[in-house]
Amino acid sequence: MLKRDIHDDKPEHEIRVDAVGIGWIPLPPLVKGKIILNPMVKVLVDLPSYKRGAHLSRSYRTLRSMRGEEVFERPESLAERLLELHDYSRRAVVVLRAKGLLVDGDDYRRFKAFKKVVYERGSGALRRVVGYGFTTSNACPCALDTSLQLLGKPLTHIQRVLVEVYIKSRGRLPVEEEEFIAELSGVVQPSLKGFLNRPNEVEFIRRLVEKPMFVEDIVREVGNWLKSRLSGLGGVGVVKAVSLESIHEYNAEAMLKINL
Repeated sequence: MLKRDIHDDKPEHEIRVDAVGIGWIPLPPLVKGKIILNPMVKVLVDLPSYKRGAHLSRSYRTLRSMRGEEVFERPESLAERLLELHDYSRRAVVVLRAKGLLVDGDDYRRFKAFKKVVYERGSGALRRVVGYGFTTSNACPCALDTSLQLLGKPLTHIQRVLVEVYIKSRGRLPVEEEEFIAELSGVVQPSLKGFLNRPNEVEFIRRLVEKPMFVEDIVREVGNWLKSRLSGLGGVGVVKAVSLESIHEYNAEAMLKINL
């Protein structure tokens, strides 16, 4: 039996530590309808100025006491349990990230998911952040318009675009995750496909060329959809897009924030 716990010693410099924890810990794969997720989690608590170290094994035990699906669906439950064991802490933070697949017929669409909950003792969830990212394609409207004016031919270049959406709110999304991701990935140009036969490839390119977009157009399109889809939720929506330019040595990017 230990006579003392070194974590309880007085630190040399009595300064509060805002966050200390463990991560990134893999959770079991999750299947939710048409969604397949491979999540990882990081958990953090704050540490008072009078305490030298946090009992990180408590964080790990707390995490393993919950099912992976419960952690991903209700991270605030994990945050609440963390504060029960870390009785010296005021605040707990749970961060999740996952690579995902949305099954689409005999194909699939890839996406990324992100969740963060900041939970305070006595106040509950102070902030929730939910984010999703996907890759789409786009045709350059400037090159297309210029070629039509100068040559009378529709010539342009095509690039991949990384789109990310973050919703920062105290409330929960009023829509099922599977439905939200499926709708989001179809707001702008068609998502990348794992397989395209020749007629489908032509159709894919036709859709791109018929609606070319600046990176500014993309964030506005997604932002407008987000504001309409989550009207009344409260909080802030953030939309980011990065165009991986195919003929330039730089990438183009844009970002906007909207009130929900």
